[in-house]
Amino acid sequence: MIQLVQIPKENTETVWKQCEGMIADAMASSNNYANASHFKKWISDGNMQLWFLWDKEADIDQRLYGIVITEIIQRPLQRCLNIKIMTGKYREKWQHLIKHIEDYAWQNNCDLLELVARPGWKRVLKPFGFKESHVLLEKHKEK
Repeated sequence: MIQLVQIPKENTETVWKQCEGMIADAMASSNNYANASHFKKWISDGNMQLWFLWDKEADIDQRLYGIVITEIIQRPLQRCLNIKIMTGKYREKWQHLIKHIEDYAWQNNCDLLELVARPGWKRVLKPFGFKESHVLLEKHKEK
C-alpha cells in the first residue's frame, strides 16, 4: 500500500539518490527555474519539505512511486502551502494522498494550498476541492 511519508530534513542526504532524477525531470518540464541541487539545499535547510510516495511492501527497486516537495510561504495577509513538485508513476494509485498534504497545511496554520501545474492536474485535483484561480502566461527571452 502506497503511503505519503515526510522525509526529515536530516535524512535528505540519505535519500537523495532516490529522488534526484525525479526532481531534475520535473524541473526540465518547468522551464528549469532551479536544479535538483537547489532543492537539496532548500530541503536540507528546512525551507522546503520532501515527501515520498512509498510502498514498503513492494520489491525494493519498486517502492518509490513518486515525490512531493512543498514550501510554506508566509505572506503579509496569508500563510500558504505551495506544492512545488508533485510527480511520479501510476498517479491514480496515490493521488488521493493529497489529503495528507492538505492536513499538513492546516496543521501548520496555512490558509490555502496552491500549485503551478500543467493543465492536466486541474482535472486530477478538482475532485479534491482545488479550483483554478489563475492562468500562468509566459514569454521567454529570445536567444
